[in-house]
Amino acid sequence: MNKFPLLAVLTIFAFSALLDTPAKAQSAQTLLERRVFYQFDPAYANPKQVDKRLEEQRFHGLILWVGQPKPGKPTILYLPGSGGNLAIRRGKFPWFLDKGYGVVAMSYPGMGGSKSLPSRKRIQNLANQLYKDLPAIVGNSPTILWGESLGTGVALEIATHKVGRQRPPLGIILQAPYTSLVELVAYKNPAMLPLFRNRSDLWPSRQSVTRTKAPLFVMHGGADTTIPIAMGRTIFKLSPSPNKVFVTHPDAGHKTIWRKDALAKMREWIEALY
Repeated sequence: MNKFPLLAVLTIFAFSALLDTPAKAQSAQTLLERRVFYQFDPAYANPKQVDKRLEEQRFHGLILWVGQPKPGKPTILYLPGSGGNLAIRRGKFPWFLDKGYGVVAMSYPGMGGSKSLPSRKRIQNLANQLYKDLPAIVGNSPTILWGESLGTGVALEIATHKVGRQRPPLGIILQAPYTSLVELVAYKNPAMLPLFRNRSDLWPSRQSVTRTKAPLFVMHGGADTTIPIAMGRTIFKLSPSPNKVFVTHPDAGHKTIWRKDALAKMREWIEALY
């Protein structure tokens, strides 16, 4: 989450306070949410330019990048972070596919050519529907939920939603998870906290992680200045999963925890799941 200019935020909040209907106030809250949490790049990117094994599929206005799993291998449902688009994560897709794993990567509303504008409700509803419909996309391949940064909350909500309870994921991988977006606001800019005091819906992962016993792998850089490692450790501690692993490195940041030693441990963990 990038820092949002406080003056602009206060302007939105003041405008919201003057509105006389719940619908208009909700619209202002959605605008505030969008400006603070979602720094998506709307520019379309062709998955073939990243890896020729990837295909583009359309899903309820979203663009998906899809790579089919090899027989007997799981599929990664990849839920990205809040910045850029799928193309800036180009190093991850060959890693998945080289191991034989399938991948279905979701471009959120407003990201990478996907239609509509983002909100917590819209992102989560579409992610839940996508999880439900995965068998039509990749067959009976078991699913590993992979959430990165913003996507960690989305992944945990899928796992604890009805769709995740009906067809539990093979495992959950969280890269740099937060305890909730409201708590992240309190950490990064406490002056903004009053603007979100009523937003208990903003991915309260602290609660949702306690409601799934799916195998859990958490990777979080010790030098992460975007989401503090203390939040990742809290998520890990609260998880009731009997199979959980926490991987870190003291010099790794928010993105650079994607490193050879962490990936080797993650692959070993994945391979033991099936």
